[in-house]
Amino acid sequence: ISSTVYDRTITTGGTTGAQTINKMVGTVNFAAGATTLVVTNSLVSSTSIIFPVIRTADTTATIKNVVAGSGSFTITLTAAATAETSVGFMVTN
Repeated sequence: ISSTVYDRTITTGGTTGAQTINKMVGTVNFAAGATTLVVTNSLVSSTSIIFPVIRTADTTATIKNVVAGSGSFTITLTAAATAETSVGFMVTN
């Protein structure tokens, strides 16, 4: 069995909101009450595919969509997070 290790940035708890993460893998944290979060990422283009996953339990927050643009992407939740909520992502080009 082989494993792959990706260069990544894990945003620490207590740090919420927009982040700059110029890596293919990382995490961000939504603040309680937030529904969208922008990740600035120089590796992202409008044709990138981004796979998000919620990493913490939240009673209302699920992923609605992720929209890629030139140099950033926006993660949108279906409802406001009730508490700080961690979301992991992987970018493919």
